[in-house]
Parts: sequence; structure tokens; C-alpha cells
Amino acid sequence: MHSIRKERAVKGLPAAIAILLICSSFLIQGASTHIPPSFSQRGAIYYVATYGNDSNPGTAAQPWRTIQHAANVMVAGDTVFVRGGIYHEQVFTTRSGNVADGYITFSAYPGESVILDGTGVASGNTGFFLSHSYIKLTGMEICNWSDTGMWISNAGHIEISDCEVHHVFYGIGAADGTHDFTLNCVEIHHFDLYGFDASPSGGAPCYNGTFNECVAHTGNDPAQNVDGFALGHGTQHDFVFNRCEVYDVYDGFDISARNTTLSRCSAHDCWSGGYKIWQDNITIVNSLGYHNGITNVEVDWDGEPGTVTLQNCNFVDAQVYNIWYENATGDSLHMYNCILAGGDNIGLAFEEMDVSNYCGDYNIFHNDNEYRVIAVAYTDEFSMDDVANGGWANYSGQDLHSLVSYHPESELFTNLSLWDLHLIGGSMAIDAGTQVNAPSIDYDGIPRPQGNGYDIGAYEYAMGPPLMVHVDDDFNASTPGW
Repeated sequence: MHSIRKERAVKGLPAAIAILLICSSFLIQGASTHIPPSFSQRGAIYYVATYGNDSNPGTAAQPWRTIQHAANVMVAGDTVFVRGGIYHEQVFTTRSGNVADGYITFSAYPGESVILDGTGVASGNTGFFLSHSYIKLTGMEICNWSDTGMWISNAGHIEISDCEVHHVFYGIGAADGTHDFTLNCVEIHHFDLYGFDASPSGGAPCYNGTFNECVAHTGNDPAQNVDGFALGHGTQHDFVFNRCEVYDVYDGFDISARNTTLSRCSAHDCWSGGYKIWQDNITIVNSLGYHNGITNVEVDWDGEPGTVTLQNCNFVDAQVYNIWYENATGDSLHMYNCILAGGDNIGLAFEEMDVSNYCGDYNIFHNDNEYRVIAVAYTDEFSMDDVANGGWANYSGQDLHSLVSYHPESELFTNLSLWDLHLIGGSMAIDAGTQVNAPSIDYDGIPRPQGNGYDIGAYEYAMGPPLMVHVDDDFNASTPGW
């Protein structure tokens, strides 16, 4: 993928603005009747326009009329640029690209708006159907489909970038062994049952999926169990979410795929839970969960032993449980450098009468109900004073260096009422964390540490002018903190 770098001031920059700046870099090119100068290709270049004709040769001067005609013609290495306009048609791939010749690419012409609209389409109920491999789809808006905006089946090496999917029953679905796929700067909203879902759907499991700067929000029906991002049941594995956001759905990230990392993500204002975790080897790092209806984090038992790691996260204000942990035999919860604050009922809830499978330290605890900061099987309960005085550490053997905040508005956050969870100057979280397994950058991309030690929570406090960092669309999931 062509590398596009941007420099940005990260301290205090809202996530939505950062996403807009990064994603818009793909489209700010300027329209032309020629191949965009930044574009490199191996095969033929074709064009589609609303004023074209499928009997034309598909050139810039004589474009085709339908995207489907381009799909029928293109072979490995070919690209079609779709000129701006509304296209009332269903599109399905007909052949694959390959390593030697390159991807088959469907791209909106840079700077122009391409809408694949299902209104009035009688021959299909899914906007874009991908059942072949080595396919790229860039810069398209897909809307008003009675079933799925985009369906990916039994395909590999798929790249979807700068697309918007909305007002559909299902957003984007991947199934039947789909693997090695990437979504970059994709926004999915106003859907009935899910924004994105990967599941076997009766076939092989999906695996090796990466999501960069993606957003899922606004379920259509609050009475439905609507997921923002869902990785369905089975033996699916190896997914990465980088700087993704979800809100205004039932469950934000519903993760039932092993070996999954969520880095610098945000789940907020969900009707039920922000993060629902089912599988083994799930890591949530440098992430935010706040103002969710029931839980910020829910760790469920899937019948097999597993480990969930929470590292340098902020979990703030859940109505029932800040973190709910089923803690069945064999499951483990590891939590370090995290802030738990503002829970209306219970802060950290252990469902079973056992804490031997919990490992944690260098955390900060607060709870609006000061007497239920931690609850074990709803029987052994620990108040803020109990935690501060070492009662919880003596009981569990954990959190020996953890702290208690009695006033998070003045001791922790810049502006809790506005959900600005950056650390305030003089915060007890500054330099109070452990460097063990700490990420190398924070939620904003600021390098850690900034002071004499690592800060607790998703944000590293940085004095002075905003730090400029590089943001690269060639994301590296192996880099700590990504």
C-alpha cells in the first residue's frame, strides 16, 4: 500500500478530528481526466461514469456506465476509476488478482463522491459482493441496501479503504474462511444488527484481519442486540484493531476470536457493553471505555481456558459494572497501569468466589459507590478505604502498588464532565505506573515515558507544546502500543 505520512499535534486532539485528518489524506488529490500522479499500477486503467456507456472502450474520454461491467472485464493488475455520481446497481467480483500481476482495484476518482445506492435496485439486496481474492476497494459510499452493504466470502488479501457504509440491515460481513483482509478508515453507521461481523457462517473460520482508524456507530433499533464490531464464534483467530471507535450500539467490540489485540481504541456510549471478550489471548491496550450502559469491559467464559490482558487503559463510568469478570476455572485476567473510575454500582466484579486467576498491579481505583470498588461473588466486597489501606492487597495478593482516587475530577482527569480523560497536571497517575509491558506510546501517540516514569492510564502526561508525531497508513501491529 502506498505510504501516506501526516504530521499532527497529538496532545488533546480529539480522536474524530485525527481520523478526519488522516483519512482525508487519501482523497485530497484534485480531479483530473488523467491518471492521478500518485497512483502506480501494473495493468490497464479503466473509467466508469454516470454519463458513460458499457459499449464504450472504458477510457477517460469514453467511460463505461456500470461498475459491474468493469468487474466483468478487469483482470489481475487492472484498476477502474469511478467518476462521481450515484450508481443504483449491485456489484459482484468475477475474478481474483494475484501476487504476480497485482490487485484488481475499484476506486472512486480522487476528490469525487461515488455512491452505490440500493434504492430501487430489484436485482439484489447487497451492495458489493466480494468472493475473490486480491481485491482493493477505495473511496466508495454504500447505502440503502435491504441486506448487507458489503459481503466478503471465502476471499483473501482484501483491502477496503476510505469507504462509508450506512443505512443497511448489516454493515460489512466477512465469512467462510475470509482471511488476510484490511479495513482502513472505514465508517459504518445506521445499521440494524452489526457494523462489521466476521464469522464462519457455516464455513471455515476467518483469520488475519486488521482494522485501522475504523468507526462503527448508531444502531437503528435500541431494542436489538446490535454489535459495532463482532468477531463471531468458532476458531477464528489473529485480528488487530488500531485506533478504532464504536458508540451508540448495544455492544461495542464483541470479540470471540483468539489472538486479538485492540490498541488505542475507544468504546463509549454503548447501550450495554463497551468491550465483550470471549476468547483466549485478547489484549486491550492504550484504550478507552466510558459511559457505557451496563459494563465497560465484560470478560465471559467460553468453555476453554483463556487470558485477557488490560494494559494502560481508562475505564470510566459504567452503570452496573465497570469490569465484570466471570473468572471461571482456567480463565485469567491480567490488569496493569489501568484506571477504573466512576462506576455507578461495582467497579471490579468477580462472578465466582475466587481471585486466584487475577493478576494486577499499578492500577488506580475509584467508584461512585465507594463501598463496592471490588466485589468477589457479591459477598466479599472492598471499599475505597479497604483498597487504600491494603485490605484488598492482603486478600488477593495483587495490586500491592495500586492507588485509590477519592476525587478523580481533581486528581486524575482534565475534564471528566466532558469525557476529556487526559491526565491533569499533578495527577496521581503521573510517573506512578510500571514499565513492565507498558506500550511505547500512549492513546494519542505520545512516546512513553515523558517524565521520570510511566504514567497510569491510556494517556501519558506531556508538559510543554504539543508533540508532533508521524502517522503512517502502513500500520505496524507489532509495534508496542499500536
